[in-house]
Amino acid sequence: MADQAKPTVRCHGCAYFFITHEPQRPYGCKKFGFKAQKLPATIVIETTGTQCAYRKARPTPPGGRR
Repeated sequence: MADQAKPTVRCHGCAYFFITHEPQRPYGCKKFGFKAQKLPATIVIETTGTQCAYRKARPTPPGGRR
């Protein structure tokens, strides 16, 4: 029950998250080194039973978002 109280880790905005542009495996994680059909955070939870501990906020470019 303690895990349900925590906010879930999201891949969007993570420095390691990327879009592959492959229809069968559209999402990827550079930290774990895989591509998948589901978001990497979902795969990590399904595999390990815990949330991703490696999420790192993507730095914003100088001058803000474009």
